[in-house]
Amino acid sequence: MMIRICLLLLLALGTLNLTAQRNTNAALAESNYSRLFEARYVQKPPQYPFGADSCRRFYYAAFGGFDSVLSKVIEQGDTAKYIRVYFSFIVDKNGSPYEGRFERIAGTPYARGESARTIKYFSEDRKYYDKLIAAMVAKMPFWKPALQNGIPVDCRVDDFLQFWVGINPPSY
Repeated sequence: MMIRICLLLLLALGTLNLTAQRNTNAALAESNYSRLFEARYVQKPPQYPFGADSCRRFYYAAFGGFDSVLSKVIEQGDTAKYIRVYFSFIVDKNGSPYEGRFERIAGTPYARGESARTIKYFSEDRKYYDKLIAAMVAKMPFWKPALQNGIPVDCRVDDFLQFWVGINPPSY
């Protein structure tokens, strides 16, 4: 009889310990997924609900600074190149985009190249472009959220819009 009581007591203590360990693992997992992820490194990045082409069209339609970028580029004589406006924003785990932030304006001779060089004379207008990007992100529809191990997470998206300044773009 005493042996049975000891075994039941050991079994009860083992169950309590296992339950406490599961709760600790769940808390660690929750804290791991509550941080901000980068779109480049998450398993499934956030997706614009209507496709990549529609996303680009939205950027072009909603960005209110084309005239100022274009006039400044032409005024400085930076033509015959692609101009890129780099920005970032966060898509939360519910798919809502927020916190649009202007990063930089750069120029490159190649449409698909990664070697865009920052144009320095736009740095003085940073606050102006920051407001324009924030307004553009505020108009965005909900996205499909990023997934990490099948769990929706908050994710920072870095993107750019690009346009040609010149007479005829090169055909590569």
